Amino acid sequence: MPLLTPSSVHLDQPLSNLTLAYAQTQDLFIADKVFPTVGVARQSDKYYIYDRATMNRTGDVKELAPRTEVNRIGMKISNDAYFTKVFGLGMDFDEQTIANEDEVLDIRQAGAETLMMRLLIDREERFASTFFANGVWSSGASGAASGAGTPVFWNDYTNSTPIANVTLAARQMQLKSGGYKPNTMIIGKEVRDILINHPDILSRLNGGSTINNPALIVDAKLAEIFGVENLYIMESVKNTAVEGIAVDEVNAFIGGKNALLAYTPKSTGLMTPAAGMTFAWNNIPSVNNLGITVESFSDDALKRQQVAEHIQVKMSYDMKVVGPDLGYFFNAIVQ
Repeated sequence: MPLLTPSSVHLDQPLSNLTLAYAQTQDLFIADKVFPTVGVARQSDKYYIYDRATMNRTGDVKELAPRTEVNRIGMKISNDAYFTKVFGLGMDFDEQTIANEDEVLDIRQAGAETLMMRLLIDREERFASTFFANGVWSSGASGAASGAGTPVFWNDYTNSTPIANVTLAARQMQLKSGGYKPNTMIIGKEVRDILINHPDILSRLNGGSTINNPALIVDAKLAEIFGVENLYIMESVKNTAVEGIAVDEVNAFIGGKNALLAYTPKSTGLMTPAAGMTFAWNNIPSVNNLGITVESFSDDALKRQQVAEHIQVKMSYDMKVVGPDLGYFFNAIVQ
């Protein structure tokens, strides 16, 4: 006698209240936090730079006797330029796919969000590859094995001294920059995971700690130990696999094994120093709160290619070091 089974009385259908996606949260991206955004009306222009040496020089102020004149000094101003490049990515949707789309899906919205995520990942990678690098900042050091130089790789828990290294770097930066202490530290995810178990760090906690009996190290405490207001962890992930090959996903943290000390102002403005700025061209149409323009096209030329709708996203910016003395770079500080 034939029996009914659960599978014979139900045909699987997509859930109407659930879809899955793997978009990274926006707070993982730190490029525009380290290099604050300055909105500009033109794609290219110049900005002024006041001479720091003139502001900090001593010896010209004198005590004034009656009917004597003050010493007169001069002032120097230079300039530099920015150019905002336009970055973009697009996606096509054909008529048959759109017509056959399940109600639970909104592939055009999902496509737009995917494109925006790819732009943010691209900007983060550009930030890391360009500014997490030797030769960009006025000061820096590379990790070394014990006995081969300083600083010693921070994953050498016996011989390395990360707190002393950062303290020395901050002092050197403060002198070179004319008095600006680093208020921001940016570290790769791998560096952060090494530091939270480092004896040098654990010993600074109230009551002390050991690797076998660790205290809870939160990022705020790590920032306090290193004497900075802001601690940013570069833990966004990029997929370096080429589409279409056998291995579809090869993930890596964007920040690598490096660290950067920098001065980041709370807000930008006239005579406000900063390690870097992001000049964002805000005169392109329909820029959203992420600085991204989302556009949708549908015309006869696309339809002749069987494309019902084309969605593209664009960003226009120039991430630029404006104060090379306001950064100290630790290259490959962990192995």
